[in-house]
Amino acid sequence: MEPLLEARGIWKVYPNGVEANRGVDVELYPGQVYALLGENGAGKTTLVKILSGVEKPTRGMIRLGRGPAPSSPLQAQRAGVYMVPQHPTLFPNLTVLEDIGLALRMAGIKVSREGARRLIRDASARYGLTVDPDARIEGLGVGERQRVEVLKGILVGRRVLFLDEPSTHMTPGEVDTLVSLARRLAGEGRAIVYITHRIEEALAVADKVLVMRRGRLVATLDREEASRDKVLAAMFGRIPGRPKPASTRPGGEVLRVEDLWVPSPHGGWAIRGVSLKVRAGEVLGVAGIAGNGQRELVEAIVGLTKPRRGKILLNGIDIGGLPPQARMRMGLAVVPEERLGWAVAPGLSVCLNTALPLLARNGSPLLLRRSYAKMLAGKVVREARVKTSGLDQPVETLSGGNIQRLVVGRELAAGPRVVVAMNPAAGLDYNGASMVESMLLETAARGAGVLLIDEDLDLLARVSSRIVVLSRGTLTGEFTPPYDVEAIGRAMTMG
Repeated sequence: MEPLLEARGIWKVYPNGVEANRGVDVELYPGQVYALLGENGAGKTTLVKILSGVEKPTRGMIRLGRGPAPSSPLQAQRAGVYMVPQHPTLFPNLTVLEDIGLALRMAGIKVSREGARRLIRDASARYGLTVDPDARIEGLGVGERQRVEVLKGILVGRRVLFLDEPSTHMTPGEVDTLVSLARRLAGEGRAIVYITHRIEEALAVADKVLVMRRGRLVATLDREEASRDKVLAAMFGRIPGRPKPASTRPGGEVLRVEDLWVPSPHGGWAIRGVSLKVRAGEVLGVAGIAGNGQRELVEAIVGLTKPRRGKILLNGIDIGGLPPQARMRMGLAVVPEERLGWAVAPGLSVCLNTALPLLARNGSPLLLRRSYAKMLAGKVVREARVKTSGLDQPVETLSGGNIQRLVVGRELAAGPRVVVAMNPAAGLDYNGASMVESMLLETAARGAGVLLIDEDLDLLARVSSRIVVLSRGTLTGEFTPPYDVEAIGRAMTMG
């Protein structure tokens, strides 16, 4: 059997000298699911971008079937090769139907508007991906946008489909559906490459597990021989442990939300009468399926959305009328789910993306000595273990995981009283996720309150003092350790 796609001796060296890929060989056969793992910055996304025509290798050979590989994303899509990106790249001013219809036309699939609507509805029903064709992209949460990207990939990637961290914003039930979907698509004769940091997920989905480290493909394991310990050892050269910081007793209340009502961009209510409190020294976890009001809750607390009614109190002070910057100066830190644009500013360096927000939060002048800015940024980069070629590196050229490390490290470096974090470990490898968990727990141990909104129930169960469930904009349950995950899952479908 011939491979659908074959690559030999792939090297990618960026102008700054960083070697993202070093002599990678890979073959992708029809009917197979390949799980691609590696720590942040191992070269996974770069390799997939090269194989899907998004980037060109410095040297090496790629063949698609018996012909040369596509040299651009457009050529790749017309050849049935598609990459679903880790961060959705949809057009915010279009509807789901218009965005997917545009992608179909670019891929050479001639279809009318109503034909595209039928394709979307049929594929949604067939593959279990709930998508409203008439919803406007700008009104969707990150998890919902990710479902749209996956659906687009199914319709366009008829031969080879790359899924880059597709389950980042999905609940356990949705992940199970995605794993079944990947196996089903492979059964239709496609080659599926499933990039993930979740080892258990990789072992569940893959026919072969591919592990990268420092730009090289260091292990190819058949499903039968792959294990968690083998994968970890290949990723890191050892089996890392998960640190367990000391716990602390919760203190006084630092954040209170009272009877909060927030309108939905689609009409009706995104948040309906939510009340909760976070105490100093505790982590309050918020569980829920993507699109059930998590984003609107965070935006209301941060000050980006004005509630229709209700109160938000920070350290006993009503902050409902204050702008976001004033809330930051009162001790509120935010780790948003969207990194680029909200958490960091593309086009600016790692140094400026770190130092300027810290100084602005403290009310310090933004015009500062370069040496002082580098000192502040360097401390965050070291403590958060951000892999960078230097503090002057443009922030958008970091891997997604390293951007997340930078954001978490920067926000916690400000010594906040309250931390609101939404999916803070999304896209991080095992070591990175463990470090974020430790940083949140250590921040709580120093007396801050942490509100952790996350779709990863395992993570919530590991770090939360309590867990509340948000479903259809209302709280449907509160749980304490030891957690009954099945009961939490049932509460996530109520409301």
